[in-house]
Order: sequence, then C-alpha cells, then structure tokens
Amino acid sequence: MNRVLVIKHGSLGDIAFSLPIMHSICVHYPNVSIDLLTEKKYFNFLSKANYFDNLLEDNRSNNIITTISLLIKLLKRKYDLIIDLQNSSRTSYYHLFFRIFSNVKICSSRKFSHIKYKNPIQGTETATKGLFNQIKLLEIPKIINIQYNWLNSNLDGRYSNKTILFIPGVSKKGKYKRWDPKKYSELAKYCEDKNYQICVVGTKQDRESVIPIMKNCENLINNIGHSPPDIIYSISKISTLIVTNDTGPGHIAALSGSNILWLVNDNKVTQANIGNETNNYKISSSYVNNITTQEVINFIEKKKLL
Repeated sequence: MNRVLVIKHGSLGDIAFSLPIMHSICVHYPNVSIDLLTEKKYFNFLSKANYFDNLLEDNRSNNIITTISLLIKLLKRKYDLIIDLQNSSRTSYYHLFFRIFSNVKICSSRKFSHIKYKNPIQGTETATKGLFNQIKLLEIPKIINIQYNWLNSNLDGRYSNKTILFIPGVSKKGKYKRWDPKKYSELAKYCEDKNYQICVVGTKQDRESVIPIMKNCENLINNIGHSPPDIIYSISKISTLIVTNDTGPGHIAALSGSNILWLVNDNKVTQANIGNETNNYKISSSYVNNITTQEVINFIEKKKLL
C-alpha cells in the first residue's frame, strides 16, 4: 500500500470525534502517504496535528462540475485505500465514482463500499466508538490515551489555576441544545462567589448567550470571537471544570481530559455524541431548559466538582 485517502467533513464536533481515529490510522500506516479530504476551514487547525501528508479541499459544493473536477483530481492521485469517516449520502456518490473508474478499496458504512461497517441503532454507540469499530475492519488497532499536545497554545497572564470555562453558545441549527443563558449567568455567579475565575469561549454569534454572564460577573474573561480550537483546548487544560452544551467547542474542550459537565437534551443524538469517559458528567432532560440552576449546583456539590 502506497497511498491512503481519509475523508472527513462536518461540524467541529464531528472533527473532534474523529481525531482519535485519525491518529490511530496514521500510527498504523507509518510508511504510507496519507491525505485528508476535508473543508478549507479546518486546514489551519488540522495542519498542526501533522497526521497527514496533504490536506485536500472539499467544501461540499452543490455545483456538479466542481464536484466532478474534485473527483477527477483525486482519481489521479491513485489511492490504494479510501477510509470514509464522514459516511454521508454525499460520500456514497464518491464511492460509486471510484468503483467505476478505479480499483481503490473503500471502507465506509455507506453503499458502494468494499469493506462496509454496519451501523447499529442510533444511540447505542458513540460516534467515536462507531468510527473505531469501522477501522477495526481494516485491522487498525485503537490507540488509547492519545495526547493532543499539538493543540497547546500559550495563554496570557489573565488565567489562574481556579478557572471555570463556560461554553454557553450553540450553532444556529442547534438552538434546541442551548441551556438558558440566564441560567448560565446564575451558575457563573455561584462559581464566582466561590472565588473561581469565569471564562467564556465561542464564536461571534454566541455573544447573545454571554451577555447575561457579563452582566452578572465582575471579572469575566471574554473570549467570544477569539476562540480557535487551540485556545479552547488550552484553557480547558487549566480549568477546574468546563460547563457546556452539546456543541463543537465543548467536544474540543473534552479532549483536554479536564472534568466537563454537559447540560443536554436526553435523546439519541446526545447518546451518540457524549460517552461515559471518567471526566464526563452529564445532566439531561427531555428538554434542556427544564434543567434548573439549583439542580446543576446540587449536582456540582454532590459530585464535588469544585
């Protein structure tokens, strides 16, 4: 085997889920040229990992000419194996193209693949576990206790060893996952009164979620709009506790191994996204906003998270 193509698009959370699998693939094939097909917005982030020889751009254009041009470009690279970690309807069409025009072997859970992983019922395994089970078909062993030192970033002097990281925002499509910002502010005030430093991260669209916390806390470190994955990870590493919704930045924070408290909906999506790792704590309800601030405080005190 000379060349392998790994495919992974999706949200930031999807990328975070797949990082342990990417690492395992690269360790298993040390003398093979491995490319990653992903979206341009992840190039800066993933280039720091040094997992891949090349990052190839696929922004999942709806233009058929653009897509065919991409597939022809990939065809010319003469891959021996394609590992599809995206497993989407779109990538199944990629598989069909390669089945017709090449002899490359394809590992995926979608149709037209040669080595096919059969997905169980949603919610019975996490996304990361499912991807590990998929590459197990290729006899790629699971690498455990992976270190993400490549995500470390130098922080300025504002941060103390008594920091609590809040991730109150969600994507536009994920507002049903968001715990009430007012409740976040009440919890932040409780933590501040216990002499903890409050820090928030997120994108510019998360400003609305942070305003109540800003009004309720005196010494807030506000990183909204300045929260690339390496900053989220680095703050998480020094944090006593992370409090978050089921959101991409939360899953980046979870890579740090620090204690993390998820405030989430009780459904199959959450079950697929959040595992039972020792640092994972979870409060769930049929609707996340049914969770009260006092319920969260009681949980924190019972589990001695502060």
